[in-house]
Amino acid sequence: MTQVLRTIPARRYAVLASLVILAGCRPSAAGLPSPGAGASTSASATSQPSTVARATSLPTDAAPTTPAVTLLPTLQTGPLDATTAGHLQKILDSLVTSGAPDVIASVITADGQWSGAAGVDGPNGRAAKPGDEFNIASVSKPILSALILRLAQEGKVNLDAPISDYLGKLPLNSNGATVRQALGMWSGIGDTPGDLLAEAAAHCARVWTRADDLTSIPAPYTAAGAEFHYSNPTYKLLGYAAEHVTDKRLEVALAEMMFAPLGEDRILLQGPTRSTPKPWALPIAGHGGSLDLASYGTGGALPCISIATFSFATSAIASDAPSLARWGWGLFSGTLLDRDSLRAMTTVDSGGYGLGIEQLPDFAPHLAYGTHGGQVGYSAFLVILPERQAVAALFINDQDADVQAGARALIEALGP
Repeated sequence: MTQVLRTIPARRYAVLASLVILAGCRPSAAGLPSPGAGASTSASATSQPSTVARATSLPTDAAPTTPAVTLLPTLQTGPLDATTAGHLQKILDSLVTSGAPDVIASVITADGQWSGAAGVDGPNGRAAKPGDEFNIASVSKPILSALILRLAQEGKVNLDAPISDYLGKLPLNSNGATVRQALGMWSGIGDTPGDLLAEAAAHCARVWTRADDLTSIPAPYTAAGAEFHYSNPTYKLLGYAAEHVTDKRLEVALAEMMFAPLGEDRILLQGPTRSTPKPWALPIAGHGGSLDLASYGTGGALPCISIATFSFATSAIASDAPSLARWGWGLFSGTLLDRDSLRAMTTVDSGGYGLGIEQLPDFAPHLAYGTHGGQVGYSAFLVILPERQAVAALFINDQDADVQAGARALIEALGP
């Protein structure tokens, strides 16, 4: 029996059942999932999270249980109605009352858009704002996956070819894994060694070069396709492959193929060539994790340039909440990928993981896709509900915050 290792947040904020009452939702939807229920996967750049093993099996692209892909309609640029907006803002306020230092969110439906914020996300008690820039951590992965799938859609990548075909002369052992196996975390390559995670956090002004970063790719531990294992190094391989295929730095390829088609310029892969735009969402005392508060923003990146350049393709994208929500809408509207590519992305294994994205059971009865991202000082969540025609992005400046539960409360506030 194959095994799957998925990471879960170490600490969850309690949210009162009154959230649902405030939002005017059904009482049966009240509260947050219990610890471990529907937990999303994300590996921190500064800590080794706990893991839970579950049996799983590889997805097959022709799986009869794969739902048909529903495309979202054209994005509506107008605001949501005032009543709904009020319910959504009350949820953010209640999350802060329940212990979150700040909450920033954006919700899009077929009827319009809303963004809001609550709490403090900067020094000297600065109030959080909807447009504050945030490290979205492993929410970077579906964005990179979409880029690889777009390249496949254009005939430049074969998903079932070895990823080594697209790595040029890089001195790497990719374990014979195919591109599809790498996207689905079935490469047989483990996660980043803990000593390198600590090194990236210990010297925040350091800019990791490609040669430096290659040292973070561990040797394979099992045959490709034998086990699911959440692996940041595998997504670094995919980033290298995208650079090789496009003959461009990854930040440029993403900007041109994933962000520019949507008119978005506040979502970017962080690095030394461009400072992350301000204003920044920053953690406050008691929520900064293992990184000193004064180190945040070092080198013009979040949480700092060392962690950003070390993380590379896995968890270094920054965005504000409205931009991320619009990206999610663009992904499922057919603007970035066609229906066949979306179907490949959302074909999941028995643990619910697809190609860089998860199917999220905690949003039942609605079919939902998305992922959680956890980085020192940052927790982010993106959920897309194609049939409900809704997208939500939610940020909290604490690595252990239960952002999935907050996003679920926002979706419940929209009604059936």
